[in-house]
Amino acid sequence: MKKGRKNKLSDKIWIVLGVCLLIYCISVLSKRVLTDFLVDENAFHTKAIIIDERNYYPNQPVKHEFSYSYEFEVNGTKYTGDSHDLSLKVGDTVEIKYNKTFPCFNKPLHPKE
Repeated sequence: MKKGRKNKLSDKIWIVLGVCLLIYCISVLSKRVLTDFLVDENAFHTKAIIIDERNYYPNQPVKHEFSYSYEFEVNGTKYTGDSHDLSLKVGDTVEIKYNKTFPCFNKPLHPKE
């Protein structure tokens, strides 16, 4: 009987892990879709400063490539985003566009990715 309980517990753990992975994937994809939808041609444009926050690219087992994040401020609140540009260094500036109502939805104007 103990062996049966152990298998049921193992099955439940795998199901929970699968559901968590699915939720994570959906949240990442929905943020990308929402950003593309909400940050359209009528978005506000500004300059952002590259900060020392790295965004590593997946599936890079040998050379871990990354791009730095950028930071900008709207009404006293700071927001960040991925520059998607391997050539930018900390302290550089990049042009971005963001949604006026929800500045957390933002993206670089000329990504090099």
